[in-house]
Amino acid sequence: MIRRGLPPIGSVYPVGLRRVVAMFLLGALLGGCAQPVAPRSIDSDESAAPITPTGAADAYPTPAFDGLAAEQREIRIAVQDAILAGELDVPRRESPPLVFIIHHSGPVPRDAYGYMAERLVEAGFAVFRFDKRGTGSSSGVYGCCEAEDAIAAYQVAVAQPGIDRRRVLIVAQSIGTEILAGHFGEFLAIQRPAGVALLSNLLGPDRVVAIEAPLHIIVSDSEPALDAIGRQAAAAHAEQWPVGATVYVAEQSEHTLFDITNGPIDWSDPGWVKRYHRGAMQSLVDWLQSFDEVQKEGRP
Repeated sequence: MIRRGLPPIGSVYPVGLRRVVAMFLLGALLGGCAQPVAPRSIDSDESAAPITPTGAADAYPTPAFDGLAAEQREIRIAVQDAILAGELDVPRRESPPLVFIIHHSGPVPRDAYGYMAERLVEAGFAVFRFDKRGTGSSSGVYGCCEAEDAIAAYQVAVAQPGIDRRRVLIVAQSIGTEILAGHFGEFLAIQRPAGVALLSNLLGPDRVVAIEAPLHIIVSDSEPALDAIGRQAAAAHAEQWPVGATVYVAEQSEHTLFDITNGPIDWSDPGWVKRYHRGAMQSLVDWLQSFDEVQKEGRP
């Protein structure tokens, strides 16, 4: 089902800088570090020295969970030669469903998704975010083992007490959609996701079918291959896995789904968090909530 009108097939839109960077870094992010992942939780006070350059974190305001979260649980994950710093934000709700976030490209910490965590916790979901290797409070060198780190974080996240493991949902963005599709079997072996949302999707019809789960795709109307990563991808997935596939197209947005109605985003200004595309965010929340209701009631 298409949630907003699509432009005519064949329309061409300019590619944003973040899109170009995402595609350029794809090989590096998915490659390297072929060692098996054997993650383990460690004491939260076993710290890893912050690596993010001085001042870089200024563009990522700390989310405000006052009155929203019952707990903000710090988690440290020892994996290979690094310690990843993660956070589980728990809503005021018994045994909430879990949303696990797989990042877009770039050396970003957990607070790159603080704006999303605020909204999802308010909607009743526990949210797991983590600092990428070499950023925030995670040790190691950025650029290595993106997929392996995401899998390790997922294994620890779904094992956390206080969540409903039967209702785990994955939200992957941009390069994260590539990571999820390329390693879906490994995520599946840890815990079958009840549903998957692909934000800023990079997967066409041939690759999206690797994801065996109910699907919601949210893409910007500025994408040059909009039809392929939107309507065609959803149709191919629905044909392969008849479990539900929907699409929302965010009008007047850039690749990572921020509103550019009033001009381009200044990513060095912390105020960018207030410019998320309201329709895209509401689409994500509505899908997660409606899907959660179906799961609670045990309906197919």
